[in-house]
Amino acid sequence: MYNNNSYYEAPYDDQAEHDELAEQIYEYMKQGEQFDPSNTSNMGEAISQSSKSDQETIRDFIERKEWDKLGAKLFYMTHEYMEKCAEIHLT
Repeated sequence: MYNNNSYYEAPYDDQAEHDELAEQIYEYMKQGEQFDPSNTSNMGEAISQSSKSDQETIRDFIERKEWDKLGAKLFYMTHEYMEKCAEIHLT
């Protein structure tokens, strides 16, 4: 008689691990200025590491004087970049 207990075990929940990491990143970013997206040093680093496409978008917003869109783009880019830095630091 063959008994495969793994059939009855719950599958590995990768989403729970992902949610836990996301929560850790969120908490980590709230501490100090190291990963603060509103820190101008972090913003400068994020801009310097941005993709060619993002750099072209920034240039277009400046040329069209769309300052609100430029600000939103820069903050969003910096936030994403700081999240990645925090994730690398935590893993």
